[in-house]
Amino acid sequence: MWNLNKPVIAALNGLTIGGGFEIALACDLIIAADHVEFALPELPLGLIPDAGAVQRLPKRLPYNIALEMLYLGRRMSANEAMHFGLINKVVPAAELMSAVCEWAEQMSQVAPLALQSIKEVLRAIECQPTEQAFHKSRAIRNE
Repeated sequence: MWNLNKPVIAALNGLTIGGGFEIALACDLIIAADHVEFALPELPLGLIPDAGAVQRLPKRLPYNIALEMLYLGRRMSANEAMHFGLINKVVPAAELMSAVCEWAEQMSQVAPLALQSIKEVLRAIECQPTEQAFHKSRAIRNE
């Protein structure tokens, strides 16, 4: 989803482990049921997570917590993931899809080109110094 210009909301219900976790990390917003657990068990199995977790997880969690998950296969509950800002919202499983639909409905009410532009700008300025990011976002907006 590197070039997708539409927002993606992940609705997580159950174990979010390995590749499923990596797909969730690629999403813009994440809502998880309260029983969800996250893990990357690849390294203890002699494998490397190769669908984006190595690149994304240390940007979304405190570095030392990300390393625990990557090096040790540490599991994380939905509430802990919410605490660290890895996900946006935790809800009871029965309310998961209604919460996702509510956010999707809210986003459908905004100007679609503005929403697309936000996503394009965020992708273009990621990891750039603030001043450079400011000028780049202005240039994209004026294209």
